[in-house]
Amino acid sequence: MYSKMHYGAMLLLAVLLCLTVQGHSDACQPSDIQISQVNIRKSNSLDTTFEVDIVNRCSCTISNLHVNTNGFNSGTLVDPSLFRKDGSSYLVNDGKPLDSNGSIRFTYTYDRAFDITPGFWNTDHC
Repeated sequence: MYSKMHYGAMLLLAVLLCLTVQGHSDACQPSDIQISQVNIRKSNSLDTTFEVDIVNRCSCTISNLHVNTNGFNSGTLVDPSLFRKDGSSYLVNDGKPLDSNGSIRFTYTYDRAFDITPGFWNTDHC
C-alpha cells in the first residue's frame, strides 16, 4: 500500500514533467529566426546579387513571418510570394507556415547588402 507521501511525490513529479514539456513549447524568440546573406556574384559593374536564407530554428511551426529592413530595394525582381513589402515590414513566404528547421531562400540585386532582422510572427504548432 502506498503512503500519502508516495502519492504526493508522484503528483509533484507529474506536475514538474508537465511544466518541463510546456516550457519546451514556449513561443519562439527572435534568436530562433536565423537570417543570413551571402554575396553570390557581381551582376554588373555596380550591383551584386545577394542570396538570403531565412531559417526557423524554433521547435515550433511559425506563420505570418515578418522581417524588418530599412530602405530595401532590388535591381531584379524578388519573387513576391517569398518576400514582399507589407506595411512597414516585409512578409516572408506569403505568410504560409514555416516548419521547425524549415527555410526560405531568395535573391536580390543591389550595390550593398541590406540588414534584415526578425520582426514578428505567429507561433502555430509546438
